[in-house]
Amino acid sequence: MELRLRALRRLGWASLGAALIGCTSFEPSSDAPMQVPAQYRLWFAKTEACSGLKGNFDQIQWYSVPGESFDCPSGKCVGRWNSNHRIYISGAYVDNEMVVRHEMLHDLIGHPGHPDPPFGDPCPLTWESWRRAQGDSGSSPATGRLVAMAFPQID
Repeated sequence: MELRLRALRRLGWASLGAALIGCTSFEPSSDAPMQVPAQYRLWFAKTEACSGLKGNFDQIQWYSVPGESFDCPSGKCVGRWNSNHRIYISGAYVDNEMVVRHEMLHDLIGHPGHPDPPFGDPCPLTWESWRRAQGDSGSSPATGRLVAMAFPQID
């Protein structure tokens, strides 16, 4: 039993290591450095405030990827953070506060994944938590039942 637990722990650490390495090496082929809108600094301050974390906005390198989404290790993405402080945003989402702030929060926490907190509570920066914070219950006005929605991937 102990041997099996040690093997599982090693596998878990190896998987985490592979995931972290992947965050640094990912670069879409069609990305281009982007002019950072002034609004991003305000969004960064809001993200620092909700998370209670402090970061360095100026160390982030921003890249836009043409189109609605781009290929990334987890599928099709509209945003992606790398541990080398590079953030990739699809062209269709460069003005989307939730997507941009979601990636900023990754830079502040310094790792992939979506732990709650801070994702969800106190920072509603996932599709589901953002919708709830905006007052959208996700239910159909006609039936009151929850409507299934497909959201693009944000890493």
